[in-house]
Amino acid sequence: MNPIPTIRTLLVDDEKNSREVLFKLLTIKHPNLEIVGEAATVEEAYELCVTLRPQLVFLDIQMPQANGFNLLKKWTEIPFDVIFVTSFDHYAITAIKFNALDYLLKPIDIKELDAAVEKVIKNYAAKTNQNLQVINLIQSLDANASDKKIAIHSGDKVKIIKSSEVQIIQGDGRYCHLTLQSGEKLTTPKNVKDFEDYFGAKSNFIRISKSHMINASFVKNYFKGEPFIIQMINDETFEVARRKKSEVLAKVMRQI
Repeated sequence: MNPIPTIRTLLVDDEKNSREVLFKLLTIKHPNLEIVGEAATVEEAYELCVTLRPQLVFLDIQMPQANGFNLLKKWTEIPFDVIFVTSFDHYAITAIKFNALDYLLKPIDIKELDAAVEKVIKNYAAKTNQNLQVINLIQSLDANASDKKIAIHSGDKVKIIKSSEVQIIQGDGRYCHLTLQSGEKLTTPKNVKDFEDYFGAKSNFIRISKSHMINASFVKNYFKGEPFIIQMINDETFEVARRKKSEVLAKVMRQI
């Protein structure tokens, strides 16, 4: 059995009390995480990252002057793993989840902390880094980004796909089945509402019913009258909820 590695860890949070709580929890529960420093601002954190070269950063999202994402934007390749910490359950959390990254909501739940740390240790032992996922996250948070990325777990791997590749999203309880332009089908433990929140109203995606979203870029035909039916380029057809008809038509016409 391989020994648990020692991981150099940096705590970044503008709230001193939050840093102290996290420090105590990690010291007691995860002594293999060597706390090499603490920072209260993005600039402090950047200087410590350069000098101390941490392998893991607990990063608060909401901080004065600059948020945690501004720290990550200082690198083209992120040189450490990240566990995000936040008091706010908002859009950024949806983006973090979609990129298969870990986050903790304040006040920190010990079981969630343990799970996040264990995942980092497993990735570190397997020499798996999150660089691509973090970069995709930053791009996803760009309000002007036209092609967001989605992280799909496949065994021990995380597959990154472009949203422009997705034709159809079908809800199935706590899961969604994605049909790609290539015809490939993928399944992810997210629900339709998660996708709706992630893509936003300005995207080409639209929820046409309780269990389906479609990418308007892939609509082949639509049939007038009631019920309102659309046909995708793979020839699958779907009935659109009556209240969604005008919105779907607007997005389809935008593609012309």
